[in-house]
Amino acid sequence: MIVISWQGLPQYAARMIKVFCDQTEEEIQVIGTRPHVAIRGMEEALARPIVWRDETNERLTWGDLGLTVPDIFVQAGWTFQPFVSLGREVKKFGGKVIGLCDNCYRGDLRQYVGSALFRLFYRANFDAMLVPGQSAKRLMTLYGVPHARIACGLYGADPILFQRGPSLVCRSKTFLFVGQFIKRKGVDILCRAFVHVHQKYPEWRLRLCGDGPLREQFIGLPGVIVDNFVQPEQLPEIYHQARFFVLPSLEENWGLVVHEAVLCGCALVLSDVVGAAHDLASSANSVLCRPGNEETLYHALCDAVAWDNAHYESAQSESYDKAKQFGPAQFATALEGLIQELRVI
Repeated sequence: MIVISWQGLPQYAARMIKVFCDQTEEEIQVIGTRPHVAIRGMEEALARPIVWRDETNERLTWGDLGLTVPDIFVQAGWTFQPFVSLGREVKKFGGKVIGLCDNCYRGDLRQYVGSALFRLFYRANFDAMLVPGQSAKRLMTLYGVPHARIACGLYGADPILFQRGPSLVCRSKTFLFVGQFIKRKGVDILCRAFVHVHQKYPEWRLRLCGDGPLREQFIGLPGVIVDNFVQPEQLPEIYHQARFFVLPSLEENWGLVVHEAVLCGCALVLSDVVGAAHDLASSANSVLCRPGNEETLYHALCDAVAWDNAHYESAQSESYDKAKQFGPAQFATALEGLIQELRVI
């Protein structure tokens, strides 16, 4: 039996796991804690029941769940105690554990100290790692996981839902942000920078889609449209109305919204700490900037405004091409590859 765990199980993860379940004849069970935002249709997206657990950091056994110990356990993270205890029980009974890790490489002192701690306290808990992209793969290599036991493809939006949209040239002159209205996302810096952009280029708009404690600060700003959080099924139309997707995060392990945006053909303005920038952004389809700096972001937005039609065409083509690297099919293939390798050793 294979058991897949996921902390804050989101709908895109349910869609990815479903593709994996559809291509294997093995018995699959899914354990998850509920996401922080209310997403409808989780069991429908997965097409099977989910064993839901409360978000408490207490030890958990397979007996508590009424399940037998699986031979393969896909463990979400390495510090969430309920899943840590389940993983250790699997190892005790001779099974294999595949970790899910989305941390991206920064190369700072904290990560080098973390590498020593991981090797000392956690490395033995895992036989392989599934990560989002190249930045996380580099980090796991630093942490001592053999290169051949690290696979990319952990995150990815569903191309059935997020489909190609109109030509960028035909879209409204709109920058789009989708996410939480919190400091870490840099959305407050984005709004301050955009107000100056709007003064210079009044035909451009900034659309914010989401929710969070900073929301009231953005209402009424010139050129800024503030929308509520929407369900995943409503997002593609919103992406299709924007030329650029903007994610100016101060810190971002990967950024699934970036993949949603490139699937829909958007060009990108990203801070260079966004993990997905290593996989989905290039000089052809994006403008990168340092995080946390209003002036730098202002210049990045102005650089984007200056693109001509030929640049838009090449950017959209590049976004579609980059988007092919990730998604449910890629997740299923990566996970199946790790499982096959672990079962022959």
